[in-house]
Amino acid sequence: PHAAGERVTLDASCREEDAERIAMLQKNGFHMLPIRSLHLVRPLDKPIPEPALPPGLAIRAVAGLDEADALAALHRAAFGTEYMTTERRLAMMTTPEYDPLLDLVVVAPDGSLAAYCMCSISAEENARTGRKDGYADPVATHPRFRRLGLARALLLHGLRLLRARGMDFARLGTSSDNIAMQRAARSAGFEVESTTVWFEK
Repeated sequence: PHAAGERVTLDASCREEDAERIAMLQKNGFHMLPIRSLHLVRPLDKPIPEPALPPGLAIRAVAGLDEADALAALHRAAFGTEYMTTERRLAMMTTPEYDPLLDLVVVAPDGSLAAYCMCSISAEENARTGRKDGYADPVATHPRFRRLGLARALLLHGLRLLRARGMDFARLGTSSDNIAMQRAARSAGFEVESTTVWFEK
């Protein structure tokens, strides 16, 4: 149920190059939104540089479910949204394919979490596609620790772990307005593979 007066939209999406679908949506009253979803890929057979962090910071795997609250708080601070609750983070950490060794954090000298990158491998998806893909997102950096190269270091560390598990490619997604994430991904060797455009009516 929606509140009285609340704006309700019907959303749709498609690949940027799908001119036929774009024309059909626009013909039927859908308005193209300025934001895009970028899908980036990085082959893992290319050299992966050694991750570098400022002194006093360290990368480790998430310590366990007890860190769900701190991880959710970090996500909210990084993205300026209330979307990520402790319950949501716990749900992500208790799925059958969740691998705690691929859920990475940067720890600050005071013990607080400065950034995270949740890497993952979907055996089900890889079986369906016949590919060996791993994912290196979401990535988040606390505002206090931005511009230190933490996202790039986490991505490089994650790429090495995915390669060690036999993956051929790493993938991640971000939005067209997240310039910092795009820069970090490109600096770690990712390139845009495809772009999704969004519509609403």
